[in-house]
Amino acid sequence: MPAPLRITIISLLCLLFFFVVVMSFFVISDGVAHSLARVVPSYAKEDLSEVLEKEQWSDEDYSLLYRQTGLSRSALDEYKGNNSFILACQDDLFYDGEVSHDAANFGSSHDYFPDKMFHIVSLRPGDVLISSSVHTLGWRNGHAALVLNSSQTLQAITIGVPSRVQGLVWFKEASNFMVLRPKNIDQSDIADIVAYAWDNLVNVQYSLFTGIFNEKNQAERPETTQCAHLVWQAYMAFGYDIDSDGGPVVTPKDIANSPYFEVIQVNGFDLEKLWR
Repeated sequence: MPAPLRITIISLLCLLFFFVVVMSFFVISDGVAHSLARVVPSYAKEDLSEVLEKEQWSDEDYSLLYRQTGLSRSALDEYKGNNSFILACQDDLFYDGEVSHDAANFGSSHDYFPDKMFHIVSLRPGDVLISSSVHTLGWRNGHAALVLNSSQTLQAITIGVPSRVQGLVWFKEASNFMVLRPKNIDQSDIADIVAYAWDNLVNVQYSLFTGIFNEKNQAERPETTQCAHLVWQAYMAFGYDIDSDGGPVVTPKDIANSPYFEVIQVNGFDLEKLWR
């Protein structure tokens, strides 16, 4: 066999081997990501009837109810007396159905339940919804949304789709979610943040490279955004940097760990580790 032909064949075989290795890595990573779509408590589901009938809850009661429902102390106070909602959240937390995986685009998948709608606490303007149910090539990049009112959110969903106002269905079906509520932020600022989002963050073009190939803080109206950046930009416009690691790219996980928020409800995450 002539030397040039032999070199060509060897080069092609090396390229093929490299391609197979890379694709195998991504397939394995995707499989691992699927296995981590949802965390269900490893402990037993308990009868809460006795605790729910108490006039006042002790610290131990709040701790038990959190471990059984994923509802924070403030959420439990809000729903005290609404036992049907609290018990529905308990059923949701222990739900262990089969997760479906929707391939939104190449290499990206969304883990969700097509026949299950989880219960979400009453939302307030300025709240943030977070989920790790989106993963790309094995990396759980997740999704985030800014709450505009009790039934509407602002979301930047995917490549090719400008940011737009959405309902809550995406998160109610997701394999996991957290509700975050701003803390140590003036209510007047929260109102301004939401008004700014309505005026400036709807219909912004989606780009995964926001903060890399252009400025992270894009002043009044961004030219591009992505899900976490959209939420970050709304708060940053009023001086609140909710990116917990301060990098050029803000992710849903960064927001989940921001000191500007308290966790109100958890479903499908480890209740102690959350998304750390």
